[in-house]
Amino acid sequence: GINAEYGGFVSVPIVTTSLHGDDYHHTLTVGATSLRYLTKSGFTVRVVGPAWTEYSNTDHTWTVTPELATNNNWNLNWFAMGTCAEHGPLLRDLTFIITYRF
Repeated sequence: GINAEYGGFVSVPIVTTSLHGDDYHHTLTVGATSLRYLTKSGFTVRVVGPAWTEYSNTDHTWTVTPELATNNNWNLNWFAMGTCAEHGPLLRDLTFIITYRF
């Protein structure tokens, strides 16, 4: 999961995410923007793939693995906005490299 405890949020913040990488595989995944177990101290995402769409290529033989994410420099970008105990409204804008978080 993604740890947001140091943000000091007093309630569940508004969070948005996106997935970035060096190859095309990350563009075919599902789940990077679907937060699970969102609390004031963190959340999880489950990245799966490939997504089967009308516009997908025919390479559906791969699966999401920590090695695929690491080798292609996948990043889960996220920001959280909410009220913090010490600072009032605050915007957190951080980037984490995804390795074993899915």
